[in-house]
Amino acid sequence: MLIRTLGPIELHTPTAVHQLGAGKPAAVLATLVQQPNAWVTVDQLAEATWPGAAMPASAAANLKTYVWQLRRLLGGADRITRRADAYRLRVLPGELDADQARSLAAAARTADPSTAADLIREALALWRGRPYSGVESAATAADVLEELRLELSERLAALRLELGDTAEAIGTLRGVVAEAPLREPAWALLVRALHTAGQRTEALLASRRAAAILRTELGVAPGPQLTAYSASFPAAPSLVRRELPRDVRLVGRAAELAHISRAAAGPAPIVLLSGPAGIGKTALAVHAAHRLAADFPDGQFFIHLRQPAGALLERLLRGLGLRPCDIPADLDERAALWRSEVSRRRVLLVLDDAQTREQVWPLLPATSGSMALVTARSLTGHLDGATHLPLGPAGMRPLTGRPAVRRAPLRNTPTNPALHRRAAV
Repeated sequence: MLIRTLGPIELHTPTAVHQLGAGKPAAVLATLVQQPNAWVTVDQLAEATWPGAAMPASAAANLKTYVWQLRRLLGGADRITRRADAYRLRVLPGELDADQARSLAAAARTADPSTAADLIREALALWRGRPYSGVESAATAADVLEELRLELSERLAALRLELGDTAEAIGTLRGVVAEAPLREPAWALLVRALHTAGQRTEALLASRRAAAILRTELGVAPGPQLTAYSASFPAAPSLVRRELPRDVRLVGRAAELAHISRAAAGPAPIVLLSGPAGIGKTALAVHAAHRLAADFPDGQFFIHLRQPAGALLERLLRGLGLRPCDIPADLDERAALWRSEVSRRRVLLVLDDAQTREQVWPLLPATSGSMALVTARSLTGHLDGATHLPLGPAGMRPLTGRPAVRRAPLRNTPTNPALHRRAAV
């Protein structure tokens, strides 16, 4: 007999495999399995069988029926015994797959690295999906077993790294951090494995992404495990984008430039420059961005909003160094990842020719370290927190042009008649 709980609940007998699915008998068995060879009260079984719902008047009778069904599958009444107010499931050593996984994990702790890796692989192979799949009352037990699986995966990766198989270690760890992105030890191992494999850029990106996730989701800085390797990484100049078009020098916009400079010092600065076509919105935004560029050393992006927000977010994330396979397909997830990546950078965005709020909103940084200059003829929708700067006509020409000649005012004509005559002579 083998009782499999590391996935949908199954009973394996010498002659058949019985899949219990997510029905009431599965809930009863899951509750008994969590306390093998111990008495479980009828009340506990009833609460687990009808979680969060009104218990039927026939609950006790129904439990008897479910126990009868399980006894038939288990091969006899001696497998589930009863006393007045409780039931007990008899489980022999090695009959529960979760116990097998724990035993293999324990044996791996005292084995040599190669043997330990094989034992952990054998343990991980027992998982067929989420433990107790579909049984709501077993969610806590399932979480504990999932934690064990992630710990075993990390241990296997560390062993493979110790044995020199960095490729397998990297593959295992990428799977762990994709599934559980808040596991700092897995990120630290991944950075170490990438660094060992000579993939320094990948290691740097992994370190930065882990730090951003920890700060955004938990509000904590990376610990010493994660920073041990990343501290020695040099900055990667190729990751810093400088996309601003050629500067156009302006005259007649000193007041607007001063307004933009003041806004740049505020919290999460967003400036909306609006006005009719040809008024000089883009030229002013680009000129202002060049003046402010030194304050945003992690990149300056120029985005013409002619593409959907999802495509623009992908371009921005790639501009920060993320690989296409690390960029989610869902728009909201892309926007969240963009905000996370930008949260620890100082980035300047010029978003040109906006028409609707929906075009702009997913691209905006959410933290005070970055700035966005948005140009629009007239924007449909409201940008919360943005400084609106409507533009009127202004003289605009290159500063290298000839300055205008200012004529001196004519002096007043003398009022003395004698002087008039002298002037006439």
